[in-house]
Amino acid sequence: MKSSTLVAILILHAVMVMGILSHSQAVDDNFPKCCDKCDSWSGYQFYDDVGPRCRHGCANCQGVQMRPVKTFRCGDGRPVFDGQGTPTPCPPPCKKH
Repeated sequence: MKSSTLVAILILHAVMVMGILSHSQAVDDNFPKCCDKCDSWSGYQFYDDVGPRCRHGCANCQGVQMRPVKTFRCGDGRPVFDGQGTPTPCPPPCKKH
């Protein structure tokens, strides 16, 4: 294998890893400010509120029910620990108007 091919593969690998890391941080930054049903399991917190549509910026929108009324849930998650060993609390409940 030529050294230029090896260098190209290593650069592509580095770009891929940086893209994955930036996406995981973007999901954490995009976690909702309030949550009525925040679940934690396997070291991650999940926003499990169900509504007529997923919130803006949801990366993993899932249909829950299609009839009689369409409802959706955002399956985005974030790590429970912030990297410093400190647990990240779930957001406070949303206010009902």
